[in-house]
Amino acid sequence: MTRSHEPLIRLARFKVEELQKQLADIDRVRQSLIDQVERLEASVPEEQAAATQNKDGYLAYGSYAQAVIKRKQNIRASMEEVDQQADEIRGRLEAAFRELKKYELLEERRVARIEEALRAEEQAELDEIAQSRRRSAH
Repeated sequence: MTRSHEPLIRLARFKVEELQKQLADIDRVRQSLIDQVERLEASVPEEQAAATQNKDGYLAYGSYAQAVIKRKQNIRASMEEVDQQADEIRGRLEAAFRELKKYELLEERRVARIEEALRAEEQAELDEIAQSRRRSAH
């Protein structure tokens, strides 16, 4: 009999689960970056309104707007890095899924061969019993 593929299946499942966790972590980081951009964009109208209230606010708003633009650029650069990491992990995850499916299929085939051999053995025993009965009947 061939050996079970169960250890390989467990290892492949572990790899898949770990990569899924990494991808979920990356997705959370990406969502956090999106939230940061949204908060920055939401703060701009408030600051614009405050800037129109007095001359000092109006002068300070230019620096604030530049800082917001720079911060958004930095966040978008971070998002690009996160997206690249996510793409790389997705590729590894697809490969891990393929590997898992390969081992599962091999195990299914192995089990099917064993079951077929058992059925053939049982059938041979039944055939032998039937022949014995026929011989003893004659």
